[in-house]
Amino acid sequence: MSKIRHHILATLLTLGVWVSFLSPSQVLAQPAAASADRLTAARQYLSRQEYTAASVAYQQAFKQIEGTARDYYQAARAAARNNEPKVAFKQLDEATKKGYYPEEYLRAEIDFAALTTQVAWQRVLTQAREKRRRHEARFDQKLVALVRRIGFRDQQYRLVAAEADKKYGWNSPQASTAMQQQGVIDLQLMRQVDSLIARHGYPGKSLVGEYLKSKAFLVIQHNPDEKYLPLLTAAADKSELSWASLALLIDRLRMASGKMQVYGTQLSNDDNKWKLLPIEDEANVNARRAKIGLEPLEEYLKRYEIIYQLPTATYNSNPPGFYAALWQVEKAEKLEVEVVGGYEALYAKLRYPAAARQANVSGEVTVQLLIDKAGVPQNVAIVKGLGHGCDEEALQVMRAARYINSAGQDHEIRVRLPFPYEPKATKSGQ
Repeated sequence: MSKIRHHILATLLTLGVWVSFLSPSQVLAQPAAASADRLTAARQYLSRQEYTAASVAYQQAFKQIEGTARDYYQAARAAARNNEPKVAFKQLDEATKKGYYPEEYLRAEIDFAALTTQVAWQRVLTQAREKRRRHEARFDQKLVALVRRIGFRDQQYRLVAAEADKKYGWNSPQASTAMQQQGVIDLQLMRQVDSLIARHGYPGKSLVGEYLKSKAFLVIQHNPDEKYLPLLTAAADKSELSWASLALLIDRLRMASGKMQVYGTQLSNDDNKWKLLPIEDEANVNARRAKIGLEPLEEYLKRYEIIYQLPTATYNSNPPGFYAALWQVEKAEKLEVEVVGGYEALYAKLRYPAAARQANVSGEVTVQLLIDKAGVPQNVAIVKGLGHGCDEEALQVMRAARYINSAGQDHEIRVRLPFPYEPKATKSGQ
């Protein structure tokens, strides 16, 4: 069964945020086909961790063409791993000049570990720090500080969970505890982001700059709700937000509705093996990815040790079992897990928010969650919301719920919560 955790999705999202560090002209002005071919070999070498070949290939390519900020950044990674500090710093200088790489992002790059003892390393960090300071000086500093804080808190325990996965293995108790702590913060952050949107619209590039334009989006991505899609689509069309980032939310919402994804950003981890979730019109997926600044799907999947061949309209050479099954929309109705006390008792805990009552809002909030082996909900997220406080109430009730997991395996389910809740006895008397 699919096991997709929010901090893993955050890692996937980082692949989209790569592009958000680039200026709009760099995203839209794709290299000519011949030039792109020269860089393809370098990228493939790097994905296979063949650092010597990758560094040589990047240097040869840059003699003939000018790369994007990401190209130079990747070249710096290869050179650093190949023990070529002078080359690495040269490439890194180009990357930081062309793109928007925060100081903390550079510090966190493990491939640059060998560079940190060099004198030039502090120069690179200073350049990155000063570029960001100058860039953000033009914006409302209170708003910048708030969005920066939101970005930090959004990743606070996700990073702890990711480290726990590395140290203790997938779905460890330590990682689950970290994600439970993050879940409490997520509820607070959604309220903050909703408040920001109500006052300013989407807090994107024109309000907080290139470095922070995706921070509010990340909060929404971790608590996906289709009600935000029109707002975010309009923001991406105006370059307030990277379309490459938005692609992940689009794919995730489609998968949650039982539909095929569009951009190939969503993977499933079945029994510790990554599989690609089905893609609509798969033969043309790379064209769609290129249009929004994403790398070819073949390169993306290599990061997960998946060897992929792009199908044609009439033939798919990828082997049976390569793809994960589509998410089942009605998993909540299966009895593989049962809520303690029954759903009527669960519904009775729902408070009808005053804001919803005042606005005369009614309907159902659909929540997706993973029930772990102990029957504890994990990764509780809104799939379809009502707003006006109903979504927050639904999240709070579902996080406090407990299940009987007779199968002893993690299960993803979806639950529909009614607002306002009317007990069955009341309904039958009408």
